[in-house]
Amino acid sequence: MDQHEPESGQLPPAQADPEEFADELNDVSDAPLTGEMVSFTGTLASMTHRDAMNYVEIHGGRASVTVNNSTTLLVIGEEGWPLEENGQASLKVQQAAQRIADGQSLRIIAESDLLQILGLDERHDEIQRSHTPAMLSRLLELPVGTIRRWARIGLIRPVRRVCRLPYFDYREVTGAKRLASLLDQGVPASTLERSLSELGKTLNSDGRSLAQLNLLVQDNTVVVRDAVGMLLPGTGQRLLDFDSATQLRVYRGKDSDTDCVEAEQMTAEPQEVLSFQQNDLTQSGRTMAEWNAEEWFNEGCRQAEDGELESAINSLRNSLSLIGIHRQSLHLDLLTSEQTPAAQPDPADINFHLADALYRSGRTEAAVERYHCAIESAPDFVEAWTQLGCLQAELGNHEIAEQSLAAALQIHPGNPDALLHFALLLDKTRRAEQAATYWKQYLRHDSRGPWAEHARERLGLADPAVHAVLTTEPG
Repeated sequence: MDQHEPESGQLPPAQADPEEFADELNDVSDAPLTGEMVSFTGTLASMTHRDAMNYVEIHGGRASVTVNNSTTLLVIGEEGWPLEENGQASLKVQQAAQRIADGQSLRIIAESDLLQILGLDERHDEIQRSHTPAMLSRLLELPVGTIRRWARIGLIRPVRRVCRLPYFDYREVTGAKRLASLLDQGVPASTLERSLSELGKTLNSDGRSLAQLNLLVQDNTVVVRDAVGMLLPGTGQRLLDFDSATQLRVYRGKDSDTDCVEAEQMTAEPQEVLSFQQNDLTQSGRTMAEWNAEEWFNEGCRQAEDGELESAINSLRNSLSLIGIHRQSLHLDLLTSEQTPAAQPDPADINFHLADALYRSGRTEAAVERYHCAIESAPDFVEAWTQLGCLQAELGNHEIAEQSLAAALQIHPGNPDALLHFALLLDKTRRAEQAATYWKQYLRHDSRGPWAEHARERLGLADPAVHAVLTTEPG
């Protein structure tokens, strides 16, 4: 399952080899950083600060650990936002912004921009690479349920879906994780709002980070009702008190699909504050006995995310029951009614979440059956096939597990989760030579996650410096 991790734990970013630097220096015909004094802030996603400084030197520039009168370039790392523990933008960002305002010739760029300047396309592609929920869970040491909850409330958005499997932008998720961590530590949302506004200006951000902050605060604390009406998660129109005088409003632009953000002074009457759970029960003035299948599904997801597994199982089963009743009623009325059928949650999705809740509550056999139900409703549900294979392997049904994982790879050959678990299964059944093929393919999708080093070790390639050679070999 997604929760499994190798004993070696989290793999740090790949370290650069001095001999590799020497080789690259010989290949540099033009020095793109000639005359530049470069400083770094925030955690880099592609390498350590020391390695980055070495790259600057071999490409004609000079590196500095501080921002000073000679600094011409400040690079912001993309392993989350460069925010201090008090929620303020990093000191280097503040210093650079002030020096720019004072007229110093200084640019602030993102890490991926520097990699493009240096021609490090492989490392640039690594940062740009999208990740599945399971990959992010392992890489960021977050429960996979957290990733799914953030996606459900709109905090993170998939860049694409392949056979129902969502892929997320790594930088967007690491930014959300950093904000969530600071909020959990008690940093005021108003402080983070000001810091993100400052960072957004320096990087020409589209405001997505401010929208993430607003969603995080709503997810963790309250929703509100003002003179206009209730403002709910996921609606695209939200108001939230960051302090006594200022609110952050997120609205949907008329000519764009992008969330826009603005801060505004509020003079309205005091607002009524409701918790999410209270709101779920009272927003429509209806009792739980009157809920429809969609409401029970959302409640089941919320309960599962909060670890209320028995309640989640009951809620998800209620959702399935109501769908069955609705379909029977629809069939009876089909010839006499012209009414458009009401929207219903997808039974495949309900069964998938129900299977996960059953597995986490210790009922593996029941979870297997629910994954089968999800696949019956949606034969191309690649995540369900993958999870089914994982459970069957856990039960010792290796032959059936292999068939399920093979089905997942036939549907989506580049699915890194299925590649990982298929390689593990082949190793477990003493077929190391066959497993090597899948370890190689897996490393094309994940070169620095906690399983990447394990894959290299299985291939007899413990040195990460040879990764580039490995990933260009035919599958």
